[in-house]
Amino acid sequence: MAGIKAFVDSCNGTLDSVPDRYMMPNGAADVSRYAVLPIVDVASESFERDLVDACSKYGMFFLVQLKNHGIHTEDVMRCALEFFNSPSEDKMRYYTEEIFTPVRYCTSMMPSKEEKLEWHDHLQMWLKEESLGAHPWPAFPASYRDVGSEYARNIFKLGKRMLLVMSEGLGLRTNRLLEAFEDMVLLTRANFYPACPNPRQALGMEGHTDSGGLTFVLQDGVGGLQLKQGEDWYNVRPLEGMLVVNMGDQLEVLSNGRYKSILHRVMVNSKSSRLSVGAFLGPSLDAEISPIPELVSQQSPAKYRSRTYRDYMHEVYTEHFSGKNVYVA
Repeated sequence: MAGIKAFVDSCNGTLDSVPDRYMMPNGAADVSRYAVLPIVDVASESFERDLVDACSKYGMFFLVQLKNHGIHTEDVMRCALEFFNSPSEDKMRYYTEEIFTPVRYCTSMMPSKEEKLEWHDHLQMWLKEESLGAHPWPAFPASYRDVGSEYARNIFKLGKRMLLVMSEGLGLRTNRLLEAFEDMVLLTRANFYPACPNPRQALGMEGHTDSGGLTFVLQDGVGGLQLKQGEDWYNVRPLEGMLVVNMGDQLEVLSNGRYKSILHRVMVNSKSSRLSVGAFLGPSLDAEISPIPELVSQQSPAKYRSRTYRDYMHEVYTEHFSGKNVYVA
């Protein structure tokens, strides 16, 4: 299956309905409300306090002053877009449904197992900080290796700095979350959402929480990201030059619910395609993830059961395509 972009392109502008395989039973209703999210300035004197407050109270926020950390958003987005705009036969060299392969091009989540498909294609990569140079980066565009390595290196660096602060915010030793994230991995995932003839019948991504620990999202100015607060969905306004950061399920489990992952989804529209690049910082795939013992007591018992990050990811891709996938104790 070459992907939804290839199908839309092959219609040469004549596509006027959503194929049955992509018609979601609970389509998207119009949402006019916008979420009010904090902006955390990496360079601010109040960075540490603002970060802990945003993680504890919101679960999602905007992060600014990225170029001071070597994060050049335009280059990353350009490389991703060039990949998706490459000929289908070139992209299909990387097509697979294998979850843990170093480079994976696919459509939706797991098309051979899903009854209904999400309206997006993606390029996914598993990265380790110490082996970025040896990673089998896509052969096109030619700059992907350099741009992707630099971006990943700086996300690792920024993520570690944030985990130190977040650990103290939980009343733990500064290095405690880093210890839980020992031998951490970075899953990057570029997502392309073509324009859709009837956005009310399809979804770019169903409502879900993120699988890793910390998520960093670059998005273009098209919009489409929504989060759920209470029973209502809210649009997340795209802000130029900022990363959207949100808590993932592994941090919710490790913090025993103090830092909560947040339910979000992606809408599509009829006028324009959308591009995003997510970076999901997580623990070692073989790490056993459970509430940190220091956060468990008689007054605050463990809220989650233990399992490895690898087992969690396998279930996300093969069984639980939407919703939150944490094991409640």
